[in-house]
Amino acid sequence: MNYLTEFRKFLTGQYLNQGLRVTAGAIVPALVLYQFGWLTIGAAMPLGALMVSLTDTPGPIHHRRNGMLASNILNFLVAILVGFTRYYPWLLAIELTFFSFTFSLISIYGNRASSVGLIAMLIMVLNIDVHHQQDRIWSDALFMLGGGLWYMLLSLTLYKLRPYRLIQQALGESIHLISNYLKAKARLYNPAVNYDEVYKELLSVQVEVQHSQEQLRELLYKARDVTRESTAKGRSLLMMFLDSIDLFEQVMTTQYNYATLHKFFDRSGLMEKFNTLIMASADEIGDIGLAVQTGIISEDSSRLETLIRETESEFVAYRDKSLNPENLEGFISLRHVLNSIKDVADRIRRIRIYTNYSVASTKGFPANQDFKRFIERSRFDPKLLLENFTLKSNSFRHALRVSISVLVGYLVSQLLAFGHSYWILLTIITILKPAYSISKRRNAERLAGTVIGAFLSFLSLYFIHINGILFLLMILAMIAAYSFLQIQYLISVAGITIYVLISFHFLHPVDFRTLVEDRVIDTAIGSAISFLAAFFILPRWEHEQVSEYVSLILNANLKYFQAVTKAFYSDPVPTEDYKYARKQVYVALANFSDAFQRSLSEPKNKLYDQTLTHQLVVSNHMLSSHIASLSTYAYTLSEKYRSDTFIPVVNAIEKELQKAISLADENSTANKTEPSKEEYLPIREIVGELWNKRIQELQQGEENSSTRKELSGLKTITDQFEFIQSIILDIIGILKKMNSSKLEMKNA
Repeated sequence: MNYLTEFRKFLTGQYLNQGLRVTAGAIVPALVLYQFGWLTIGAAMPLGALMVSLTDTPGPIHHRRNGMLASNILNFLVAILVGFTRYYPWLLAIELTFFSFTFSLISIYGNRASSVGLIAMLIMVLNIDVHHQQDRIWSDALFMLGGGLWYMLLSLTLYKLRPYRLIQQALGESIHLISNYLKAKARLYNPAVNYDEVYKELLSVQVEVQHSQEQLRELLYKARDVTRESTAKGRSLLMMFLDSIDLFEQVMTTQYNYATLHKFFDRSGLMEKFNTLIMASADEIGDIGLAVQTGIISEDSSRLETLIRETESEFVAYRDKSLNPENLEGFISLRHVLNSIKDVADRIRRIRIYTNYSVASTKGFPANQDFKRFIERSRFDPKLLLENFTLKSNSFRHALRVSISVLVGYLVSQLLAFGHSYWILLTIITILKPAYSISKRRNAERLAGTVIGAFLSFLSLYFIHINGILFLLMILAMIAAYSFLQIQYLISVAGITIYVLISFHFLHPVDFRTLVEDRVIDTAIGSAISFLAAFFILPRWEHEQVSEYVSLILNANLKYFQAVTKAFYSDPVPTEDYKYARKQVYVALANFSDAFQRSLSEPKNKLYDQTLTHQLVVSNHMLSSHIASLSTYAYTLSEKYRSDTFIPVVNAIEKELQKAISLADENSTANKTEPSKEEYLPIREIVGELWNKRIQELQQGEENSSTRKELSGLKTITDQFEFIQSIILDIIGILKKMNSSKLEMKNA
């Protein structure tokens, strides 16, 4: 790992930017109040700014504005209502339960609504402390509203000053992830490759790539000034994003029989050469990502072109010396690997040109393209709430889990005589998530982060007695807390603990040991309640949803396959339809991979067929990759090889995919029927004739001929069809085993 590059990525990335914005939003009003001696009575103002800042998640500016406005109004109303009822424990218990359920359930309207609901719950909990003065309810609520409005003004002003900054940061990080994916693929060319480890890493990075692309679709496709009335910079960013999606597909297309390549070329040194070339391509992509993130022009070093020429020269020299009928297939595959890398290099050059943000570089801007189908539309329909009032809804289960846990936490806090027992409720609210695995991980990280933060705070307050230095430490801790909130929760919790404890030292100097003990004990109690709730209160284990995920990815792959293969026997589908089918595959695959990773953290007695599920995830990833490989030939070779002989091949594969979908949907264990070989006979006969003709040419010493090119293209296409069918048959076999296991468990 290049630590200097990683550090530069962090310094110019959206997460540090968010940490600085949140910190400035909360600290500036605190400093102003302190200068006028109003900090004690106006402490709710920086709190209001901080709370609203946490709802300011990336997205189109009108969504961010509406979200912050809704949060301000909701926070104000909750603060008033809880303020007037906090001296009535029985009424407060009802309010806590009702609001916890309601604010958790609104997550059905998306991540932004979920953030608004979570912050409203935090405001609710922070206002239950009976130590607050009763006559300051309105003033505290108004100060808090003022702080929230101040942050809203700050955020909107920063956007006006640099409207494309967030898009640049998100796009740069997305391109970095594509670089990481290609680096993982490069490991497949290492002599001692561990295929399981590589595919595990590929799946993990693919999930991150998909999440980053979804975020960018929100930022770009819903931003009217980018898709309609954009500047040259906005057009360049959109073109970069569209090309980065195509680049990721090209990276996925380098899917071959690596065992065969190693068999033929490990001793030649070519595999190491290709590994170096692919790593260099990944480095070029990473450099572009950093340039986009930083906002500078990416310079071409020409290193990649030099390596491509050197590798091609060595490949041709070795082919001329060693080509024979036995290794002909290996040379054909390796030639296509080289061609794929050339395609990647061409795409890299295109993206690099866009980093100069000139008008000339965006002449192909898709001004009339409709992007609506590529984004999820927000539905604020009240009917959606009614539709989710069922135990089949994971959101409804989560809302019940949170409300019950908050009620239990409140009852426990009433029985304990700690000074800040509302921290129990804060812990519960921030830890509990819809998925058990996320709650479990956050539980451990919150407890560990609290202990680490408390220890570091103790050291700071014990050894440092200069308020200026303590204040600087508090600011740094706050920046770290909100910079790492989404990427390293443990560091974030430690930072939050440090700045909260130091701020208490400034506001209400008390016995530090008592304060830390309260903090740690309350966190431990909240963690315990959260863990028990996640395990026992209406959990929905990931294995229960495997069939649903498999059905979605198989249906998506079927539509993707149909969109790609039509070009081999008829007119190709419109580009927009093809890209939509591709997007659906990536989304479904990322969701399936993510769900499998979450399942690994679930209790062992709640898991079954973990190995088979992993095989399903990997097989579907390979299936999508081979279809992506086929798509490359659909747009470069289909016109040359277009023929009705592909129709029975396509139909046969579609039937197998339908059979796999039926197994996933119906839990069927019907006997497996072997695919008919007759569908492949016409294509195989053509390839066989070309193969025999090429072997004769090689025996006669004829290295280059029209047969070589024709065979190379047609055999590569037919190989991809056979790879796809073979993978589908493997998937069918895995599904049959899983269904048999389910039946055995039901009958046991």
